[in-house]
Amino acid sequence: MIKTVLGLGTATMDVVLQCDSLPTADEFALIGSEQLLSGGSCANMLVTLARLGLNARQIAKIGDDRLGRAFRQDLIQDGVDDSLLITVPDGQTMHTYIFAAANGEHTILANMGDCIMNLRAEELTPEMLEGVDLFYTDMFPSQPAIALARVCRESSIPVIFCLQCPPEFMNKIGVSNEEIQEMLSLADLFIAGRSSYYGLTSIMDYEEAMTTLYQKYPSELGMICTAGDDGAVWLDRAGLTYTKPYDIVPVDTTGAGDSFLGGLIYSYFAGGQTKQKAMDFASATAAIKCTQLGPRIRADANMIHDFMTGSSS
Repeated sequence: MIKTVLGLGTATMDVVLQCDSLPTADEFALIGSEQLLSGGSCANMLVTLARLGLNARQIAKIGDDRLGRAFRQDLIQDGVDDSLLITVPDGQTMHTYIFAAANGEHTILANMGDCIMNLRAEELTPEMLEGVDLFYTDMFPSQPAIALARVCRESSIPVIFCLQCPPEFMNKIGVSNEEIQEMLSLADLFIAGRSSYYGLTSIMDYEEAMTTLYQKYPSELGMICTAGDDGAVWLDRAGLTYTKPYDIVPVDTTGAGDSFLGGLIYSYFAGGQTKQKAMDFASATAAIKCTQLGPRIRADANMIHDFMTGSSS
């Protein structure tokens, strides 16, 4: 059973703009509220783990600007170990503009800054893996993630690779298809959304895309697709395991996938639950997040179990 998770990946500040609906081209929408919140897929997932009682650490580069200072302060308050965050003098922290509609839909625009993707593999040390039971990365950036994944494979530390953004976007920020393929070969468990599976295989049906990709990269624990309203599916040697989304009225879906991953890691790797129970717990975790504003969940394991019990009664 794992106790400590190390994540290498996105560390951002989110400017969240609440509106009634997302405007289409040349349309207008009124902003109901505007908030500056800490986010980042990797950080959000680690916060979920911390709220569920695990030890969580993050490796990332942030600037010494007001955004970087706010990110570090919030990460500490949310229970994640910040000792491996590297602050860049005069650096610009990655930040996003999230347009969140009343029905839960959202659109994200990213300003990469000049820190997050400039972490170098040479800046990593073996001590960073001391006491670590599981390594998670979204390849922000790629070469340090690959370097740590190689060491983890040699040390029998499970590697989880989440392709949060489709290959086309990853290419734009300097992550090559060859690097993505190498990480796929190093991962024990691969997780992505429907658009990423399509980008990797050019196959529209995500279950068919998963099967094709799994045949090429038969990872130890298989592959998971988070499929929005369709729920999620886990493919491994035993076949397919499904979970359906809970029936809720969404307030903000930002960070739902990150909470799903945190719930899954907690339930399966730390709790020793079956794939089915872990997927159901992860789905409940994501559902609770969707009822809360902002990219990070505010719930512990008891609250999630109570939600599951209430939803099934």
